[in-house]
Formats: sequence, structure tokens, C-alpha cells
Amino acid sequence: MNKITIRGFSEHGNWYKGNLHSHTVNSDGMLTPEESVKMFREHGYQFLCFSEHDLYTDYREKFDCEDFIILPGLEASAVLYEGDGSSGRRKKVHHIHGILGTEEMIKKAELPCYRHKEIHPVLKFYGEWDGALAAQQLADEMTKRGMIATYNHPIWSRVRESEFIYTKGIWALEIFNYDTVNESATGYDETYWDVMLREGIPMLGFASDDNHNEGLFDDSCGGYIVVKADRLDREEILKNMLAGNYYSSAGPEIYDWGIRDGIAYVDCSDVFRIDFIAGNDVNDGTSHVCKDYEETIRYGEYVLKGHETYVRVKCTDKNGKTAWSNPIFMQGRKRG
Repeated sequence: MNKITIRGFSEHGNWYKGNLHSHTVNSDGMLTPEESVKMFREHGYQFLCFSEHDLYTDYREKFDCEDFIILPGLEASAVLYEGDGSSGRRKKVHHIHGILGTEEMIKKAELPCYRHKEIHPVLKFYGEWDGALAAQQLADEMTKRGMIATYNHPIWSRVRESEFIYTKGIWALEIFNYDTVNESATGYDETYWDVMLREGIPMLGFASDDNHNEGLFDDSCGGYIVVKADRLDREEILKNMLAGNYYSSAGPEIYDWGIRDGIAYVDCSDVFRIDFIAGNDVNDGTSHVCKDYEETIRYGEYVLKGHETYVRVKCTDKNGKTAWSNPIFMQGRKRG
């Protein structure tokens, strides 16, 4: 077997913590942008995206400083209503982020970039829809406007796999949504992630808050990404996000991970279990679980068999809080 070596993170750089999914009084949140920035900065965040429902905002001029930056964006919607819509009941939704992209993406944009406080018209359907087509329409608009597109909380959205997993132009799937985890246990989307990865779709993942701060349950500072970059500026953060040079977390830290001489490894904070998830044969991957509740582990390995199409790692502490790496894709491997 070829003893491959692939780094999971860049060798050099600093770590920057941020939330990509957040709402304020500009849509259906309860905090002002000022209150939201204050809260996240007090919890050690260095960047934040205000992803208001169908409303693009750009607060860079107001909030950017030496140790904190804003990523402009919005959360675009397509909604399938019951029947003629008179009941107001939503049967399915697509929520697709648009995060303002790199300078190169902006230059190549086919459509004008959104302006501050510009409204995105909701795509509305009644009785039935072509879900896959609706998702593609949203994603296309985001990318044509120079945006980075993500697909958010599919379990909460009540969509079927076929209605979103083949959407072109999606950078990452929201695999952990702290708000919907605590609202209705519908914020864990790892299964869909592996479905996509097993289909050969090179999808990255991210954790977020989706905070609204209504006070009904905790929805803030519980899901985030930590990006490795040379410095804190929008271009550096975005380029490293796009490259997968980050991890997602609800608490634990991942210090280093990758493949060294054919062995996948991870170095992390104290956790109760470490899982290596791999594709694409039955029994691929492995888990390391502490035998005693008081024990912890900080390192794990998985010896690759040689046919894997991808491998990723998750590290979970005894309170159930998890950190997730992005997948490493074995280029040139035959898809299972």
C-alpha cells in the first residue's frame, strides 16, 4: 500500500474562531447587531457572519477592527407551503447561505453583488415543488453574485436527500446547528454529510449557532468553526475556509490531524472518544472509546487499508460535545 502523507491543517498559521450563522433584529433575532458583536467578542470570537433571512447586510465598516471582522452575507430561502398557502404551514424549506466571497470570486461574479440591506425575494411554492431545482436555483444565484454557498440544517428543513445532495456550487453542509439541536433535536446532519461523501461529492462541513436569542433555550456560542490562517482579515479567512483549513466544534479542540505514512491521526483536547469515519467499504473506519467515564484520551490513529475514498475524524468529550475535522480526500481513489 502507498504510505500516503496528507496534512489536515496547514503547518503554519494562527487559529481564529467564528460563527457563520447568526440572526439579529434585522430579521427574526432579538439582539441588535451591536449586542450580538459584543456577545461573540466576549466569548472569544474573531469573526461573525450576520445571516439574516433573505436580507443581505454588510457591517464591515461599522464593526471591523484589529481583532474582529464581519463576513457579509444572508440566508436565502425557498419555501414549500401546504396547499394554496392559506394555512401558512411550511412543509419544506431550503435555507442556503450566501457569504460574500473572495476578491477573485467577486471579480468573476456574473451578477452584481448584493448591497447593504438588499432584500432577496423568497422563492415560494404551493402544494408541490421540484425540490432539487429550487435548491439549485438558490445556489446559482448565490454563486453568480460572488457568494460562497452553504446548505443549512436539512433535517430541520424536512427535505429529502434527493432534494439537495446533488446541488452544484455548495461549499459546505451545516452538520451541527446549535439552535435546532436545542429547539427540536433536528440540528445534527452528519448522516447526510456521509451520504454525500460516499456519493463522491467533496463536501466540507461546518458547525454554527443559528442564534436568535429569543430566550426560550440556549442557542448562542455553542457551534462554531476555528480557521487556521496567517492573519485575521476577510480574504485570509475565506481562502482557508474554502480550502478546508479549519475544524468545527461544539467544545473540544483539534490541534493537529492528518495522514502520516498511511496512518490517519488526530491530536486533540481531552475527550471521551475519537472516531475515524471513512469511505467507502463496509467496516471502514474505527473508534477509540474510554473504558471508564473518568478517563480521557487526546490522541487516536486509524491505519488506512489502502482503498479509502475519504477519512474524517470526530472527537467527543464525556458531555457529548464534539469537534469535527473536514474530510481528507484520497485523490485518484476509485469511488465505492
